[in-house]
Amino acid sequence: MSTDVALGRESAMRSGPIDDAFATLARRPDVISFAVGAPDPALLPGDLVASLTAAAIAKHGNTALQYGLTQGFPPLLEQARILLGGRGIGCSPERVHISTGGSGALHNLCMAQLYPGGVVLVETPTYGPAVKVFRSHGALVVEVASDADGMLPEALDNALAQHDPAFVYLLPTFQNPTGRTMPAVRRAQVAEVITRRGALVVEDDVYADLRYRGEPLPTMWSFAPDRTVYITSLSKTLAPALRIGIAVLPDDLLEPVLALKQGIDMQTSAFNQAIAAEFLGTEVGAAHLSVLVKSYAAKLHTVVAALDEYFPAGFTWTEPDGGMFVWVAGPTGFDADALVVPALNRGVAFLPGSAFFAAPDAPRNAIRLSFASVPEHRIEPGIELLGGLCA
Repeated sequence: MSTDVALGRESAMRSGPIDDAFATLARRPDVISFAVGAPDPALLPGDLVASLTAAAIAKHGNTALQYGLTQGFPPLLEQARILLGGRGIGCSPERVHISTGGSGALHNLCMAQLYPGGVVLVETPTYGPAVKVFRSHGALVVEVASDADGMLPEALDNALAQHDPAFVYLLPTFQNPTGRTMPAVRRAQVAEVITRRGALVVEDDVYADLRYRGEPLPTMWSFAPDRTVYITSLSKTLAPALRIGIAVLPDDLLEPVLALKQGIDMQTSAFNQAIAAEFLGTEVGAAHLSVLVKSYAAKLHTVVAALDEYFPAGFTWTEPDGGMFVWVAGPTGFDADALVVPALNRGVAFLPGSAFFAAPDAPRNAIRLSFASVPEHRIEPGIELLGGLCA
């Protein structure tokens, strides 16, 4: 095993900045936290889940409490097919499976595709916990140059010529951490490179339903259906604790993925899947999503207005069309990493941008702000505190 792979696996076995943020904030409820990408606790639908649970038990009885199919609970698989169809993913039902959250889908795929020393290509920057997953399976994670529209097709082409990756990992819509969305033209260009090179792309699309303006774009899957693993989740729209992910796999991957998943957790909880099926199959789910979108859109507006008001000259930020994140970039000499502890001491938390790069020489001049879980009345005071520290 190479030194880089060994170091990567070693780092994956330690808690990361997001794990540490959750632990710190559990001890400090007074802190205004822009650190964790979680839904608003006040909007988690306890009463709705209780009614959905009662409806699921009334409809399915003890079947919802029993072992079930590794691929998924059939009523949820049917609702997933409808959800996917609304996103232009008209695949056969056999290509869909229910995973234990979006991260579970990534783990399942890595078990089937990755071997120690295998390469995964990622955007710059990218979702840090996914890098940790890849490294836990022994992967060498290689960054591909990206701009405000996402991964550069030419850079991807060069990387695929140099490496033989297990897959390319992308978050084309409302990316975590930057909030950027890859335009349709860029998606088509990236898909052309993937198809021509015979590569596999993983499209992580867990924020798709959190759109606040603009029209939905075609998925990466729609441009390269036979070369794309599509992953989405109900963690951001229903409840993270239910751990419901949905994955669409190419034909040659479904059987090995399900065989390996069976050996790990047998199945994603049939009970939780029955609740999720009720959520997707009734109008109350759409009504709850509407409340989320309205609330998060208002919070995003407050974040951007506060950044305009309180951040010093030389800082820029994204204004995403959806999702949960705003990416703030400072001047070259600004050190966001050095600001983490002073900010926490002042009562505000954030994650430095360096946590979202795979390379060890990550730039240190950026901040990721996650706004969804922050009470709206605390957003402006939190941004004011951060702006003062940045100045």
